[in-house]
Amino acid sequence: MYTAEEFRQDIIANVKGNSNFSPLVASILQNSKFQFNDTSYFTRVIWNTYERNLVIFCAPDDRIELENHKEALYSLCTKVHGNQDDYLIMSLEIVAKNDILPVSNNTSITDNKITISTCIVIDRSTNNIGHGGFGTVYKYYDEEKEEMEAVKIYEPSVFQTSSPEIMKKRFLREGKKLISYSHPNVVKAFDYGFLGDNSAYIKMEYISGTRLSDFVLSNKPLNPTLINNLCYQYIDAMAYVHSQTDMHRDISYSNVMVANNNEIKVLDFGFARNADDSNYDTEYKDIQRKFVLPNEKYTFRTEIYCMGAILYTLITGNTFDDYDETLIESADCNAKLKEATKICLSNDPNKRFENAMYLKNYVHENEVGISAPTFSLDFFKDLLKDKIILHFNIQSLPTKEHIKEWLEHEYREIIESSTFQSTINLVTLLNRIPSITKITYYKDINYDLAKTPFIHLLNFYDTLSNDMQDLFIRNIHLIILEVSKDDDFDLPFN
Repeated sequence: MYTAEEFRQDIIANVKGNSNFSPLVASILQNSKFQFNDTSYFTRVIWNTYERNLVIFCAPDDRIELENHKEALYSLCTKVHGNQDDYLIMSLEIVAKNDILPVSNNTSITDNKITISTCIVIDRSTNNIGHGGFGTVYKYYDEEKEEMEAVKIYEPSVFQTSSPEIMKKRFLREGKKLISYSHPNVVKAFDYGFLGDNSAYIKMEYISGTRLSDFVLSNKPLNPTLINNLCYQYIDAMAYVHSQTDMHRDISYSNVMVANNNEIKVLDFGFARNADDSNYDTEYKDIQRKFVLPNEKYTFRTEIYCMGAILYTLITGNTFDDYDETLIESADCNAKLKEATKICLSNDPNKRFENAMYLKNYVHENEVGISAPTFSLDFFKDLLKDKIILHFNIQSLPTKEHIKEWLEHEYREIIESSTFQSTINLVTLLNRIPSITKITYYKDINYDLAKTPFIHLLNFYDTLSNDMQDLFIRNIHLIILEVSKDDDFDLPFN
């Protein structure tokens, strides 16, 4: 049974990092109560499925914020809920209750402590573990998870020149961006929101380790295996960031840590921006240029130069202040890494790698033990065969173009919006195929499936050339046709 509380937690997880909602919405939902009102009426959406009405109870002062996002919230609720327990959500009502305190009363920051919720209260005097351009980082022990976590509090440096409003907006954007990321070498964020009216927080994983330069200098000379391992991790992390069309824009030794298990962690995305962001509101003079060459406009190729400085330190054991190209040649590590580092550090941007994905491909090219990625669609075929029937009208059969549109947009949206869920509902996923009329499914089958294979499918598709992507889509198209029926004649299409 899909309880209202389980559903509330799933909705909160999907609201965070979703650009359709303000950061305040997630905080209000954390403080709300969900209730299902079920009916005995069948829906017209999916066969043999009943109508379910959702009521959200919140504080009177918070209701107007939820009402402003009601349409987007209802849309999200219908997608996340799917057809759990043979029900579909058909309506959403937002009700104010006087016995629920507004969000502003549940969070606060004082000189002595930080209160994020009834279960997260941090003593500021004993738990400070660092300070950056946007805020101070504190640690606390999460008793429910039985592990240490970190909370970054918006407290900008006095050296920042942008207005507090802009800096706070950037801080919240960092929280949203980190929640959307999923990579083992990029710091994980779990939550973000407001602290009263004047501050904000980002809750993230606690990393026990050392900043990169301190680790290298205190452990030099690093053995070749460790050098290769650390460099590959860092390149892989930045290739992931660049694959999201994002630039970190604040690469420094302080923002790369080596955890106690020799795992690289890239931190501090306060200045990160998307390459297509035309409404960027942090002044570039706020960013310390660190490794950037003078008078160079910041692009992906500039970021490659900064990455080269990090790789230089890992390979040679020296900081970039004492740059000496001959030290790269004499370093005891993978020859491809040495050549790649020199390309990164070219004074001519056009001679550098276009972005970190090109760098990653270069260092792994023809490398022993690195094989081309493979993926089988057999798992997808097995999921559908004898378990589900898709219905279409004869005038609007699913075409290859429909499947391409579905995979690249609808499928991707569902994967990205379920960041904090471990499963994907197969019926909900397939119901987004263009021109579908209904789905027939069987009650004795669990359609909530592990999300990992679906993510692998999309990630593999993204690595293919255009021609191979076309072939991949054709294979998915054939699999879907095998489980499809024409409503006019009730005949299978295969």
